[in-house]
Amino acid sequence: MLTKLSLRNAGRTWKDYLVFFVTLVLIAAIMFSFNGLLFDPDIRTLETDSYIIAVMLGIATFFILLVLAWLIQYMIRFMMKKRSREFATYLLLGMKRRQITHIFWGESLALGAMAFLLGTIIGLFLRQFLFACFYTLIGKSYRLDFSWNTPSFLMTLLCFFSCYLLALLFHQKKFRGMNIAGLVRADRENECIREGNLITGAATSLAGIAYFVIFGTVLYFKGGSLDNDDIIRMIVLLILSIYLLYWGLASLFSLYLKKRGKRIYHGTNLFLIRQLSSKIRTMRFTFGTLTVLFTLSLLGCSLALMLNQYQNTQLIYKYPFSVSILGNASSTMESEQAAINGLSPDAVTHVYKVYHNGGEQMRTYYLTHLRAFAKYGGNPGNGPGGGASASVDSLISMPDGIWAQYYNHDPFMRLSDYNALRRMLGFPEAELPEGGYLLQTKYRLLKELGDDVYQVTVPAGGSELYLAGIYTDAFCQDGHNGSDYILVTDDDVVEQMEVYYTELASMIPGTLSDEQIGAIYSSHTDYSDIIASGTDTMTLTITDTLISQELLAEGKWGYTSISLPMVYIGLVYLCVALTILSVQQLSDSGKYRYHCQLLSSLGLRRKQINRTLLKQMAWFYLCPILPAVLISGMAVIIISGKFVNATGVSGSAFTYFGTSFLIFVGIYLLYFIAAYVGFVRDVWKE
Repeated sequence: MLTKLSLRNAGRTWKDYLVFFVTLVLIAAIMFSFNGLLFDPDIRTLETDSYIIAVMLGIATFFILLVLAWLIQYMIRFMMKKRSREFATYLLLGMKRRQITHIFWGESLALGAMAFLLGTIIGLFLRQFLFACFYTLIGKSYRLDFSWNTPSFLMTLLCFFSCYLLALLFHQKKFRGMNIAGLVRADRENECIREGNLITGAATSLAGIAYFVIFGTVLYFKGGSLDNDDIIRMIVLLILSIYLLYWGLASLFSLYLKKRGKRIYHGTNLFLIRQLSSKIRTMRFTFGTLTVLFTLSLLGCSLALMLNQYQNTQLIYKYPFSVSILGNASSTMESEQAAINGLSPDAVTHVYKVYHNGGEQMRTYYLTHLRAFAKYGGNPGNGPGGGASASVDSLISMPDGIWAQYYNHDPFMRLSDYNALRRMLGFPEAELPEGGYLLQTKYRLLKELGDDVYQVTVPAGGSELYLAGIYTDAFCQDGHNGSDYILVTDDDVVEQMEVYYTELASMIPGTLSDEQIGAIYSSHTDYSDIIASGTDTMTLTITDTLISQELLAEGKWGYTSISLPMVYIGLVYLCVALTILSVQQLSDSGKYRYHCQLLSSLGLRRKQINRTLLKQMAWFYLCPILPAVLISGMAVIIISGKFVNATGVSGSAFTYFGTSFLIFVGIYLLYFIAAYVGFVRDVWKE
């Protein structure tokens, strides 16, 4: 009997809370498909560092479970309140509290089971799309595979129903304390909140807004110099300020009403302001939590897009040659050449020397003009032209390890070697006028070099060479062809200098096997006793032997392992937050029947009332979203600016935040339209 009643109620409940049911289906599908990445045997064999994605997805799952548990707990409390009169009727009919508890538990678990099973079926197809994206991001090919993954299913089952059971246990005490009088009044109760002092409430809200401004200012001017503890403190204060904003926002509306603002009596503004103020006052903690979820969702997707663009553009820029090997000054690279030629007869290999003349003119310029050294006493200036030149002696606070970013002397390369490498990479040959030298540097550093870089002359061949041109093509400059930069001049001038080290660069067509890669590593024994690192921070590999196929695979795997969990969290958080908004609004449809009748009695037509309801729902939805868009947009604009400067990617804040925002708006509109249609239908159905 009780089981039959539970199943009947479950069949009715999923229609009443369709948005909640659909969200549970989506979360189950997303969770099942992402868990497939954890337990797929083929993925574990792709990389030796496959544990990275397992760790990142495990962390993402933990934060998702927290929010999923909160969603289910919120909805169970919400359904208990909405069905309190039904439970009171059961008590009047003689049912025991334990029996009512079993009925509610049964129908809740039945609702969850239906959502889970449907989500698992959808997840099988969503898994194909996710795996296709994943394999594309790491540069592999993927074939559709609908085979059943039992560990993934069990993991999803455990996570999903653990949240359900925890939420039900959380409300167990309320079931035990049920009484008829309390249940009859429950569906009309709001959170017990006193209005308090309006001035204090308004000041609290303004304090939250003030911290948003402070947060953005500090992040913009000192974001690069903040340590981890400072960042954690700022984030904690930011979350607190979001709750402060809503804690006193209703007081701001009340003050506006009391002062009789100019637009109060325009159209239905009085009705809208009072409704929104009432909602904020009774849901201020919920609104704060939803804003945090929306902010994390937008930030996560934006950061994932940044990492994706970096791995698709800058990794190949860092490692343009198939193989780059650094050796000591006397090395001939004969064994390395023999090993590479044995792998492929079509391989193009060039061995050359890098020289120095004992000078450090360009090194001094970089140390005193780049932003990377500003905190050690350099003077990067602002924009083109740079700042006043500082001396290397002024960099007294620079740690010893920082000096290893550059070679002690300016590295030089022969023009013939430079053009041979450019031909290997498909670039046109460089031209050099007599008495000059070329500067080959990284693209991201070009905007930090002022016009005064052309005033840097270098002594060579008994004369001073002038800077004739700057090239920023991909050239493997993390210690191999210089670190951040290398100077190029005529062959006869360079040959008068001292050999610094030997370099081998090779372009090998096709894909190398693990055995072939191992053979290249084994062939190199003349290790260089010096190697600099350059100033890159996102990806930095300091080693004598660079094999681009291996480094690109590792880089793509690492960045994909970080970006996919961000998208995972962002999508789930967005769906959860929009579900809370939709269900909360749909639950009020019965109360709005009276308001609509009153507005109709005042002479408003149904079309006008529906327009008013649309405005009311739009403001209700925008209330937690607008602060999230402003906060995340401000953060992404600042972070993306620093990201572009640090990596050299050709992107802007709109590239990252704009794309995330468009995805956000698309999902938002789907939920909003579904909620509005259901809301209007319920309001006018009688």
